[in-house]
Amino acid sequence: MKTYLAAAVGLTLLLTATAQGAAPAPAAAPAPNPNWYNVEVIVFRSLDPNAGSDETWPADPGTPDWTTAQALNPPNSVGPAVPFQALSPVGEQLGEQWNRLRRSKSYEPVLHVTWTQPIAEQAAAPAVRIGVAPSVAPVATTAPAVTPAAPALTGAAAAAAGLQPTPIYGTAKLSTTGPYLHLDLDLVLQGQPIKTVVPVGATINAALMAPAAGTAAAVAPAVQLYRLKHGMRVNGGKAAYFDHPLFGAIVLVTPVRH
Repeated sequence: MKTYLAAAVGLTLLLTATAQGAAPAPAAAPAPNPNWYNVEVIVFRSLDPNAGSDETWPADPGTPDWTTAQALNPPNSVGPAVPFQALSPVGEQLGEQWNRLRRSKSYEPVLHVTWTQPIAEQAAAPAVRIGVAPSVAPVATTAPAVTPAAPALTGAAAAAAGLQPTPIYGTAKLSTTGPYLHLDLDLVLQGQPIKTVVPVGATINAALMAPAAGTAAAVAPAVQLYRLKHGMRVNGGKAAYFDHPLFGAIVLVTPVRH
């Protein structure tokens, strides 16, 4: 009897000591700090009057999602290592490419933007605004049904910052897909019509057909939008090129060493 009692007391003490002396569950390891990159973008357009003349362009190619894109902080406005802060020209590395485009008779440089940012997965990474969008839709002589819709933007904000709408504008998004860097560009050029466009809701074949006898041909719009929407894998420290018959972009992504 005493033996069983002693054994029971010993087991109780052992269990109690084990419970009290158990090590607490380890705290979750803090998430590693994201890597930072400088992103430099040059946007240019072709001066060839026949550029894109072999293509048939949609009347409404759509526009970038400007309202949800990240606006850049002015250069050196809020101190170093601040996400999505524009960099001064001192931090630009594509200056020679910009000068070559300026000297070229075939291309015209339009935008040169550089900023710094932390990296995030593609689904969570924000897009960055490139250029300045118009506050109203481009003036056109077509019916409203085929007039391209412009993204919502207060022109007063651009005017207050001393900025005017640029002929090319849109968004750029740097992110990661697995172990790789990925950059998405979504830009539109406001230019002169260069060929019959496809009205909204019409098929290409129908748009290219001659109008039936007794019907008036559609009036060409005064301004046409051309869109470059493309994403690709990029390598840090190596320039990437985004092509369109009427315009294009050079992008350089460089790791930041904090």
